[in-house]
Amino acid sequence: MEKEGSARASRPTAMARQAAPDAAIWVIETVRAGQVGQAHALAGRLGNSFRRVRDVATAEADGQPPHLILTSGVNGGLAGLTLGRRFDAPVVHCASQFARVTRGRPFDMTIVPSVRPRDLRDDRVMSVFGPLTPVSPMLFDRARRLWSERLDHLPEPRIAAVLDSGAHMTPSLANESARRLALMVQDHYGSVLLSIADGVSREVADSFVAGLGSCFNLVWRHGEPDDDPTLGFMACSDAVVVFCGRPATLVDAAASDLPVFVGEAPGLFGARNAIVKNLIAADYVRVLDEGFSPWPRQPLDEAGRVAAFLRQRFGL
Repeated sequence: MEKEGSARASRPTAMARQAAPDAAIWVIETVRAGQVGQAHALAGRLGNSFRRVRDVATAEADGQPPHLILTSGVNGGLAGLTLGRRFDAPVVHCASQFARVTRGRPFDMTIVPSVRPRDLRDDRVMSVFGPLTPVSPMLFDRARRLWSERLDHLPEPRIAAVLDSGAHMTPSLANESARRLALMVQDHYGSVLLSIADGVSREVADSFVAGLGSCFNLVWRHGEPDDDPTLGFMACSDAVVVFCGRPATLVDAAASDLPVFVGEAPGLFGARNAIVKNLIAADYVRVLDEGFSPWPRQPLDEAGRVAAFLRQRFGL
């Protein structure tokens, strides 16, 4: 029996394959209904139409086999390997614990969130800052155009604040953090545009809002009937402050051209501490200190960087 490694190493790359036709990219991922996983986020940046495969057992090529299969999640990765063998197509996996345990070797390419990102660890592993998300610098430009008219009346400087669920926060700490933010904003006669993310307890959310006091503010809570304005709040602000930020939230914010701050020093983020510290070390994010002054940096666009590499490698 031929070994998996030798079979996959012989797969044709960009030099041997023709350019990918429409819908020749298949996406398989393990996510909750309504969510967009890393594979979907990456597929959206490749510039090709793509097909989401939900039932691997009945998946047929319909006259056009996949040119590339993108996967995320343990089950998605395993299913992608099955289809890759069936259609002799390369499989790119967006990291999961499964990929970390196997060091990515079953896949033709593995995208791994790393605490020390490098362009390439070897010819099959590419490391990135945090998880891949759909948010990009272009999406921020679009959000700015869509939301500016609705938010331009708010006092400047406008500070977008995100109360996230990436770390434990008590109601008293939430109130203290909000009071500090409010004093800093009031010193400049500005306003706070607050988004409260899914997973934040009602007690913590209420304490944070109360801590803003008389500071001019606009508040949106996850679950309200309106569209989520978080991206618009960020795009139309002068700075972004994230409290208890999940890596994905910080990566999204860093895709803007704005100064991005974490509301507390790393240490409250549990297993996520390393990624947060690495974003700070790379100067994409800073710890909120005494002001909101910007600094020169490029917007973070890891999905775009990975997409450019895959286009070249697999002839897309």
